[in-house]
Amino acid sequence: MPCLHAESLGSLSAEGDYQSRTDSVASFSSTSGKEEQRDAAGWVAGETFVTSAGWIFSPLWSQRAQSRFFGFREGIGSDTVGALLDGHSDFARSYFLRRTSRDMANGSSSGKSSRSSKEGARSKKDVHSSTPQLCRRRESHPLCSPSRRRFSGSYLESSPSNVPSVDWGNFLTLEMGAHPPGSPCSPRSPRSRRSSLSSHSMRPPLSPRLSRSPRRAGPCGRRASCDWMVEMMGGGAPCRQGLSEVCNKVLQHVSKAMAADQCSFALVTDDRAGGRGLSGVVFRSYKEDSHGQGQLSWEKSIMEHVVATGKSLNIKNVFEDARFSPEVDDLSGFRPKSILSLPVYNPREELVGVAIAINKTAAAGINYGQFFFSEEDEKVMTTHMAMLGVILDNALLCENAEQESKRSQVLLDLARLLQERHESRESLLNKLASTILPITRAKLCTVFIIDSTKKDSFSYIIDTEHMGPDEYKTSCKRESDVNMICHAYAVNVKNSLKAVNVANISTEGSVPTLDQMTEEAGADMRTLVCTPVRNGREGKVIGVCQLVNKQNEEAGKAEAFGRADERLLEDFALYCGVSLQNFEIQQRAEQTRAKQAVTREILSYHMSASEEEIMALQESSIPPAQNLSLLDFHFSDFGLPDSVTTQATVRMFIDLNLVQDFDIDYKSLCRWVLSVRRGYRRDVAYHNWNHALSTAQCMFALLKGTGHLQSHFSSLEILALMIATLCHDLDHRGVNNSYIARSQQPLAQLYGHSSLEHHHYDVCVLILNNPGSEILSGLSQENYQQCLQMIEKSILATDLALYMTKREAFFQMAEKDNIRWQDEDHRELLKSMLMTASDICAITKPWPVQKKTASLIASEFFAQGDREKNEFNIRPIDVMNRENSTRFPHMQVEYINGICAPLYKALAKVFDSCNPLLEGCINNRENWERLAAGEEDDVFETEG
Repeated sequence: MPCLHAESLGSLSAEGDYQSRTDSVASFSSTSGKEEQRDAAGWVAGETFVTSAGWIFSPLWSQRAQSRFFGFREGIGSDTVGALLDGHSDFARSYFLRRTSRDMANGSSSGKSSRSSKEGARSKKDVHSSTPQLCRRRESHPLCSPSRRRFSGSYLESSPSNVPSVDWGNFLTLEMGAHPPGSPCSPRSPRSRRSSLSSHSMRPPLSPRLSRSPRRAGPCGRRASCDWMVEMMGGGAPCRQGLSEVCNKVLQHVSKAMAADQCSFALVTDDRAGGRGLSGVVFRSYKEDSHGQGQLSWEKSIMEHVVATGKSLNIKNVFEDARFSPEVDDLSGFRPKSILSLPVYNPREELVGVAIAINKTAAAGINYGQFFFSEEDEKVMTTHMAMLGVILDNALLCENAEQESKRSQVLLDLARLLQERHESRESLLNKLASTILPITRAKLCTVFIIDSTKKDSFSYIIDTEHMGPDEYKTSCKRESDVNMICHAYAVNVKNSLKAVNVANISTEGSVPTLDQMTEEAGADMRTLVCTPVRNGREGKVIGVCQLVNKQNEEAGKAEAFGRADERLLEDFALYCGVSLQNFEIQQRAEQTRAKQAVTREILSYHMSASEEEIMALQESSIPPAQNLSLLDFHFSDFGLPDSVTTQATVRMFIDLNLVQDFDIDYKSLCRWVLSVRRGYRRDVAYHNWNHALSTAQCMFALLKGTGHLQSHFSSLEILALMIATLCHDLDHRGVNNSYIARSQQPLAQLYGHSSLEHHHYDVCVLILNNPGSEILSGLSQENYQQCLQMIEKSILATDLALYMTKREAFFQMAEKDNIRWQDEDHRELLKSMLMTASDICAITKPWPVQKKTASLIASEFFAQGDREKNEFNIRPIDVMNRENSTRFPHMQVEYINGICAPLYKALAKVFDSCNPLLEGCINNRENWERLAAGEEDDVFETEG
């Protein structure tokens, strides 16, 4: 990177007086005391002094530091100056002694007071004492150049004044072989990794008597970092102008400074293989806007060679170079003669581009006939390209920051679209495309959906065209008209699973397979970028996204898509994959919901009773509870016709005042009771309507026979308990939860645990919501939700697995007789135990009823065991193994001792009205024990 010292910044100062600033610094040792004091006071300890191009972007730079310099003048390397002084030691010593003697003589004849002299000396001392601190500050800054050799006051000793005056500046200029005054550019030694000179040049202090070389007009002047380049960098111009405009202006300036026919610059980026290569983005000096233009074959070859070697290439005569063929002329008619190409690095020494100058032309100060680039031209170009590296780095940072900001906004918009509901796949993809088209400035965005049944084919194509601001045109192409869209590149990406970026279709070759498109389809394609779309869940390629013709608004033509566009398209493809997957899931979910609605409609129809049955129950005379033995724990529904069982159900709701308390429509109640009866399967031996009625009757007898229950339970709780007992086994299949899970039925996948109980509750809610069966329609919304929650908990409580986890807490509560009716947990626990006691109440019935019921249970259990043998080839548990039918009495005794007797004993301890249940259970245990011991002649037989 070239050094950029205070001299180079004169054009940026507020006063603009470059000469006065530099002369005042050069002659600080020979000024008058007053002037010397003012200059010395200008040096403030700790003032920042940045000496590289980084000062423009450094927060430590200040306007005061522009015009201050302590030490050698800029322009010549410090190592070279040191060598020059060592080689001319006599002259150097005489010069500095004469200089000191003259300054002292001027100081004595100035007529200043001793006080002024002391102040001037003290000012000098301050200047020299501040130098180390300033230097340390400069060296510590990461953007500053290394320390320089400095002359302290000890060099300025008294000396004879007869040393002849020598033009020191011209002497050094001639010694270093600089350009004569007439040359267009006289550079300093540039900061280059391959320069033979020091990266930080310095000049010796000039005598006030010596005339300074005039500042020449022209693009560069005498300094390597010309004022024009400094102005280009000042004030954040690269960020304001844009990368394309900045590169074009710099190349035009360099082309003029070097008297080159033209200059070009190509960006270098990381390729997909991990190496460095040309990005395809080219800028030229002879075009106002050449961003994205294609490269000539020979020009591209030279740039690739420079990228590979990292070294400059200077070809003085193309015709004498064996590497060029006679057919070097391009179709454009342009023929190169001399070529200079070199790499461009950013401040971090990273290769960011390649510059090339072509054909040295005749210009003022150049020897006619010498049409090739000299070493000085290479220095000029190296210096300016180093500055371009700084400009380019900052311009790219600004551009990348802007692109990342836009990219983040696009990603947020895409994420928002994922949450929205879309009517169709076309609408979804159109919204996604309208989000990415403005930021990429692409003309077309096409999404190809792969047809899995056909090779190299797409089921349909969504094509979105950007017509103008916020105006898009979307068309959906089916198999019949896909040929109207070029899909050859999409097929290539689908097969290779790799993205494709074509900077210029006309120059980089035709499409992979021309037979996949018509000429009309690809006629308007200029630039293209294409990437696969993957399924977010499986990673399978389901489509291809394609952007066509990146629009250049200023030039009115298509340009190449950059790496930022590729990244954004990859993100877009990811969101497309997720969006399509979510859309398909939503579609399937909607189809499932539609199927469920149809299924519920069919189920409701078949579960609903006919109008004749409803009218018959509605107009029938409901017998009293005493006539139906509903208050007796020995109630049995065996032998009762269906009409009587439904009348008994209606009677229980009436006697519990539920119809009156909740304003239940009587016809709705009749319809609901008949629908619940239809909800139980008739082919199930035990878990059918009769079992449901027996369970509800037991709960009714408990509520009516136990004053504490009816007084402490609310009407809403009693309603929920009665509905739960009637519906707790709706649509039972004659198998238990273990079989449901082992056979992987949909019920197991739907609920996970307590599958049957959850299903019973869902069917219960279905019937409650059937038109004409809404017995809960008189409840408020709050009471309705509370009632459903209580019904669900009560039905789930009939799962014996849950009963086993809760009963110990109830047993302890019953043992201590400390039921707290105000405690919600106590109430829930008590209701769960009442549901289980009602569900297994068959064990408390008289022996004939118990024996017949046990036979139905055994028949159902053995049927499940037979299915497990045939389907799973396993041995069922003992209670379901038909081979153990002779041991069924023993298993009944175990069942009573383990499940039934402890529960009824605890209930009888809490409520005296439950003693009949405990007594019936104990009596039946004795009967089963006699059967197990063989004391009775009666043999237990299963039905079915």
